[in-house]
Amino acid sequence: MINIIKLNIKNGIIQNDALDGVPVIAKIIEAHGKKNVRTLKKMTEVIGITNHNTANSSPAADAAMHAKYLQNVENADKAYISVHLFVDDEKIVQTVPLDEVTYHAGDSKGDGNYKTISIEICENGDIAKAEENAKKLNAALLLTYPNLKIYKHQDWSGKFCPRRILSRPNGWQDFVDGVNGYVKKADAAQTDIPDWGIEPVEFMTKNKITDGKRLLSPVTRLEAIVLLYRTIKYIFKVFGKNI
Repeated sequence: MINIIKLNIKNGIIQNDALDGVPVIAKIIEAHGKKNVRTLKKMTEVIGITNHNTANSSPAADAAMHAKYLQNVENADKAYISVHLFVDDEKIVQTVPLDEVTYHAGDSKGDGNYKTISIEICENGDIAKAEENAKKLNAALLLTYPNLKIYKHQDWSGKFCPRRILSRPNGWQDFVDGVNGYVKKADAAQTDIPDWGIEPVEFMTKNKITDGKRLLSPVTRLEAIVLLYRTIKYIFKVFGKNI
């Protein structure tokens, strides 16, 4: 079952522990010296999501390694390059708050850098799986911010990026279609969950107390009994007891 819901975001940082089973890790770059990786400039408007490939196929070049690399770039105070999120075949790593400008699109002070959320798709492992995780992330962002549009790096500066996707016949359209497919598959009721309900739903789904479906539908007595049973079973499990 695909479980993609609106993201719980506080101060620009994703609070979800996972997205459809893909761990989400916050490794926010610590600001240092010049405003290069951490620009500390708030985005006044967000119009879309820009997707990239890292162009680094080294086996060690996963999302965590790229986060560490960006911290080193920030500490060095020499280069102006930044990105909000890295995705590999196992995880998603956030490095910059989503409401902060990042330098990634090659269009200086244009809309790419100043008005889009940036995603880098890693090339170090199972690229197909990394792309699938990126589709899920794009879909979750679209559910969270329905007016956003999906872009590629090439749209802003002409650079052949994301190169892995663009190198395949109809690759970019297939990627966009995949993202939209995930959005359509997301349970319709989930998109109507108020902000105060997002974190509880994520917790209950993650711990298999509920499947996350029909969240705004009436509950039968049998369903209520099952939910109560699963909740008690989870509590007993936490405290190391059997039910």
